[in-house]
Amino acid sequence: MKITKVHNITFDTEETIQSTTFATSNELVMLLSSGAVVRYTIDKQEGEHLFSVKSNFSYQDGGFDINAKTTIYTLDSIVVIVNDYKRHGFVHYPNEYKKLHLWRKDYHADISRYPIALFKNKDNIPHLIYSEAWNHVQIMNLDSRQILTASKSLIEENAEERHLEFYKNYKEDTKLPWPRPLDYFYGELMMSPDNKMFLSAGWAWGSCDAYTVFEVEDFIENPRIAAIHIGGWEHNDRAVCWIANDTVAVAYNPIEEDDEDAHKDSPQEIHLYKIEDRKSEITKKIKVEGLNVVNARIHFNQELNVIVLHSKKQGIALISLEGTVIFHDANIKPDAYDAKTNLFVKTEGKTVTVYQLQS
Repeated sequence: MKITKVHNITFDTEETIQSTTFATSNELVMLLSSGAVVRYTIDKQEGEHLFSVKSNFSYQDGGFDINAKTTIYTLDSIVVIVNDYKRHGFVHYPNEYKKLHLWRKDYHADISRYPIALFKNKDNIPHLIYSEAWNHVQIMNLDSRQILTASKSLIEENAEERHLEFYKNYKEDTKLPWPRPLDYFYGELMMSPDNKMFLSAGWAWGSCDAYTVFEVEDFIENPRIAAIHIGGWEHNDRAVCWIANDTVAVAYNPIEEDDEDAHKDSPQEIHLYKIEDRKSEITKKIKVEGLNVVNARIHFNQELNVIVLHSKKQGIALISLEGTVIFHDANIKPDAYDAKTNLFVKTEGKTVTVYQLQS
């Protein structure tokens, strides 16, 4: 395995590049310091101005922050851009609308990554999952702009039964009104490979990482929330990714979780959870020597059948499903990785560098 630099593009402009992602292997979408969002075709060396994140409206919090940490999401020609730990974003859908404003409430938005996911349904219609509040996400048909979950309750299934069981030995004066709304902070969203489920890398009071999976069809059709709980651990915003349509990989540090047999040299782990019948179960624990998995980003490369890790401190690594580190380059520290194209991207000032993982 080796990492090859395939593009190194320095733009002749006064503007700097704030955020970059891949639309295809030949197209980049970039946020510039002017607020412009641009699609750049690499082989033609041509840029197309899509829209600006600047607005004529004034917001109490200042609106979209060009200088804040930002993520760009793409699906075909559709572009979604949001401030990760703030409140604003936009949807750009060519030939439909130039920029549709997204806005979420501010309760702990500074530590809850803006939940966003794009997918196509069985009829090939693009949809967006997006946050309205800390405990509330919606699903929108992007063709019609209809919010399919507009009437959805914020109450979980069996909330009444759980309330009665929990309070059965409490005095009446200590009992709360019920059923209570969902007490969960949605986080970064990830679609399963078949787009039938979405994972929320969120958290709950404690505070703890509380990763949860939802079935898309059920989330739209069921007036109650049916959550498939993966697990709860120390609040580290730990690495997570889908391995298969029914399997999620979650990073784990035995020391931080106070495992009984853990010691200072215990390797970190990746736990695989199988989802079946609306339940999750650990099916495998993978020990990874010499790498900080919890505080990295991980993705699954189906073609190579490996977990791809990258971080600012450790560079790039490939980990087999048996835990062997089969490749590690600590010198290249990309900003992001795209599993579909098998490309990494690094942005510095006016320069974008693209790397490819090759066997």
